Amino acid sequence: MKRLILVVVLAGFVAAFTGQIPIEWVLAPLLGLFIYAVGVASLGSLRRGASYIPDGPPEPVDPAEERVSYYCTGCGAELLLLVRGSATAPRHCGEKMHERIETPRLN
Repeated sequence: MKRLILVVVLAGFVAAFTGQIPIEWVLAPLLGLFIYAVGVASLGSLRRGASYIPDGPPEPVDPAEERVSYYCTGCGAELLLLVRGSATAPRHCGEKMHERIETPRLN
């Protein structure tokens, strides 16, 4: 199929350069295919980038052993983790939040 498309495109360029058809008739569909391919790739990357979906059952975090919080460097928002659903950090302001783990001091 790709070879057939390549042959048609090459034949279109030959016809355009010999003056049989306007070059816009060849370039406009190619530009449309390019825009379509970029759009499909962009939406596909959004779908594949869903690493925030938990893999297994959520695990409770014991605050007596450790206190896990995430903070956003962009706006300063902070999130306290009570139940861990996945190992990846959540996103805020379009970027991954930074993890901060505090362990209690033993006296």
